[in-house]
Amino acid sequence: MNILLIEDERDVASFVKNILEEEQFHVTACESVEEALENHLEEQHDLIILDLMLGGKSGDYLIKQLRGSNYNIPILTVSALSNISKKVEILNMGADDYLTKPFDAEELIARVKALYRRSLDMKSGEKIAYYDFEFYRKENRVVRAGKEIFLTRKEGDVLNLLLHHRGQTVRLEDILLKVWQAKQGYHSNIVQATIRRLRKKIDSGYDKKLIKNIHGIGYMIAGPEETEV
Repeated sequence: MNILLIEDERDVASFVKNILEEEQFHVTACESVEEALENHLEEQHDLIILDLMLGGKSGDYLIKQLRGSNYNIPILTVSALSNISKKVEILNMGADDYLTKPFDAEELIARVKALYRRSLDMKSGEKIAYYDFEFYRKENRVVRAGKEIFLTRKEGDVLNLLLHHRGQTVRLEDILLKVWQAKQGYHSNIVQATIRRLRKKIDSGYDKKLIKNIHGIGYMIAGPEETEV
């Protein structure tokens, strides 16, 4: 999972970054809302950890901007403000969770993982149509170019994850965490084996190869103009 951390207190940012990277998350840290928006960092990440009290534009501003644009990336806000009215205000504004400083490392990790799981589950609809195929999530069934293909539950879980990040690389450790609830290195060959079966089922015999191997990093569903031989 790719996490965007917006925090202008360098000690706090370093603490959070180190904790999450130990859990095999990829963390990009920046110090302001302006920096994040200017570089379109919100478009490149799966979750935002946002300090509310920043120099320049506040965390509130970013929440309003993203939700006003119907951008539904999960947002975990952190703040030294602990009063209930502020928490309610921020959650009503569109934040997904609120963590009060100082916080425990284990609580931070648990909340991040819970938000990520929830966001993926919310994205899971009954049908996903893409390119020349349709994926029926509840049935783990693919129809490609009129051909009906049935997947195992894990194959369906992996395909669902890739489809919801189509055009983006999904890291091996993120696939392990979401689908097998395991960390990198723990039976990681099971991902490769599942991908091989998926490719055989949904790519074999078609000119357009949808599942791409990003060597040394992970996998992705190819964008509309991309192909892999």
